[in-house]
Amino acid sequence: MVDLEELKTLLKFYKSSLGDEKYTVKEEKRVPVEVGQVRVLFWQPEEYVLIFHIEEEGLVHAVPLTIWTDLTTCLLKIHLISGLDKTRKILAPLPFYVYLRKEVLEEESFPIYIVRQDTIEKVLKVVERAPTWSSIKPKREFIKLVWKRYSELTLGSILATHIQRELQAEEEEQKAIIISYPVFLYQKHYNILQAYQRAASTNALKGENWLGIAEENKIVIYLPQECEGKRIKVKLFDSVIYEGKGADKLIIENLPKELKSHEYLEEHLHVEVLED
Repeated sequence: MVDLEELKTLLKFYKSSLGDEKYTVKEEKRVPVEVGQVRVLFWQPEEYVLIFHIEEEGLVHAVPLTIWTDLTTCLLKIHLISGLDKTRKILAPLPFYVYLRKEVLEEESFPIYIVRQDTIEKVLKVVERAPTWSSIKPKREFIKLVWKRYSELTLGSILATHIQRELQAEEEEQKAIIISYPVFLYQKHYNILQAYQRAASTNALKGENWLGIAEENKIVIYLPQECEGKRIKVKLFDSVIYEGKGADKLIIENLPKELKSHEYLEEHLHVEVLED
């Protein structure tokens, strides 16, 4: 058990080593981020992260690790030999997660070790249970200092990923065929539509060759793959509501507010690929 004075000394050493410098890895030597990697961040002083999840858009979920094992509230120790300089290291998790962009990690860090899935699970359990606050002042200050180092990058990474998702959603919507619901069809087929309202049960829709989902004030129809780039015809009841180049989805907007269910589309919306 390390006594309070030793902890104060360790914290003093850590504080004295803090700097703003961040070094980048040469482009030709960068290594893709993978789950299970322990990566060293070339900051001053160096920090370490264990990668446990990578989102499709490139947001990396990681547990920060530290060589200052007596200053964290996590008791687990990870013993490894660095693949970078072959030195033995003992690292301990910190009691929080960080979120970093994949490209930032590849630019500012390098993998030094790969851990097994069972080790990742063990680390995550420890982090979940570990307190983020300590009654021991040096530990409390240390956790706060390390979090401060990651906080701006974490928030920026989450924001950048959110913006990327919004842009991708806009691009996807631009690729879709967007048409307005034909009001005359609501009037023409009023009795049939009302019967479906009484039997409303789900937002999910399944037509003869398409799948769909009813959302607020619009219906997104996912068209079969053979429609993309081909000429198609879309009929609702006996009326053609679209004829032209196909896409991967069709969005029907401006739905009549009186219609709470759109299950009638399963029977009455038909998508046909036209001959070239």
